[in-house]
Amino acid sequence: MPYCWKCRSPYTLMKKPPEFHEMCDSCNNYWHSCCNCARFTGYPTARCTIPNVEEVHDREGANFCDEFSLSDKSPDSDAKPDGTEVRKKWDDLFKN
Repeated sequence: MPYCWKCRSPYTLMKKPPEFHEMCDSCNNYWHSCCNCARFTGYPTARCTIPNVEEVHDREGANFCDEFSLSDKSPDSDAKPDGTEVRKKWDDLFKN
């Protein structure tokens, strides 16, 4: 199930892809944006994986990209590890 890139609300409408100016009911961000696209690399690189695609300058705003495909990544797929896990890996690295 697709989720909003900003507020992590699920895309509950069954029509695919979303209309160009369709907005998330929770946070009012556009569904048809680079940040919600399956082909978007995410930040910090913030680019499209399709070569020679027309440049989109506002990746968070609505766009008219013909290559748009709504991403179905779960909201936790890009979660950052907490500090304890990172600290344990660091300590294990220098263990004798």
